Amino acid sequence: MEVTLRPLRAEDVDAAYDVQVAAFAAHDRRMGDVVEPDTPERTARRHRRLHHFLAHDPDGSWVADTGDGIAGVALASMRDGLWGLSLLVVDPALHGRGIGRRLLDAALSYADPGGRGVIMATRDRGAIHLYAGAGFELHPQIRASGVIRAPRRPAASPRVRPGTPADRDLVERVDREVRGASRGPDHEMLAWSDHFVVDDDAGRGYAYLHGGEVQTIAATDDATAAALLETALAQVAGAGVEAVVEHLNARQQWAVRIADEAGLTLAPSGPGFWRGFGPPAAYLPSGPYL
Repeated sequence: MEVTLRPLRAEDVDAAYDVQVAAFAAHDRRMGDVVEPDTPERTARRHRRLHHFLAHDPDGSWVADTGDGIAGVALASMRDGLWGLSLLVVDPALHGRGIGRRLLDAALSYADPGGRGVIMATRDRGAIHLYAGAGFELHPQIRASGVIRAPRRPAASPRVRPGTPADRDLVERVDREVRGASRGPDHEMLAWSDHFVVDDDAGRGYAYLHGGEVQTIAATDDATAAALLETALAQVAGAGVEAVVEHLNARQQWAVRIADEAGLTLAPSGPGFWRGFGPPAAYLPSGPYL
């Protein structure tokens, strides 16, 4: 079977979505995880993500085309010289044919040669080998999750206030200071979440929270990042839903401490891969938007 790589097109979005669903379901079954149902909200979010990259990063958006359908998808962003891999999936029935490597090479063609890059990986062994072999440095990560018990409920910090659209300049400044690059239009994809900010003499930062999941945190210092995480978890505890905090590595001891004190379960997750720089300390990446 001949597989051709080509740019993602609008008419590919539904098929690309189907490959993503199948690939993540197969991954979760291999790992012994619960395969979450694909709710209407999740379906809408994944479609919006594909359309977002098609609109803002057409040169980083690729599919593997068999002639009869889509065999794989790669989505990569470029923001102020920072390349990020948002998605790389292959039809589970077609694993082992080198399609993932070809898609990664295509997505990397969107990056500056030798420039800065970041990938948040799953626990898939093939993907981990692929990214390690592409010149990225591996950083182990853990995931914190669970229901916060009332006696362990973190307190909201008085430094933190709800974010508004007027804070766009603030979060862009934080991005550039912490990540060395703005998230630009990706803030539009994160903004459907609850949004918190800190802007005072001690530091600046922001967080996005959706349901119980901390989407991302970026701050100029650990204390500000900790205040944002405590406030987010206090809101989750008040809602009585499960909390999820992803992409904690050895530099985020402030987050590990808060998650542990809140009674969340800490468990290994997929690693982060960084090129040209290491993970900032006061920063929890977003999987899709780095």
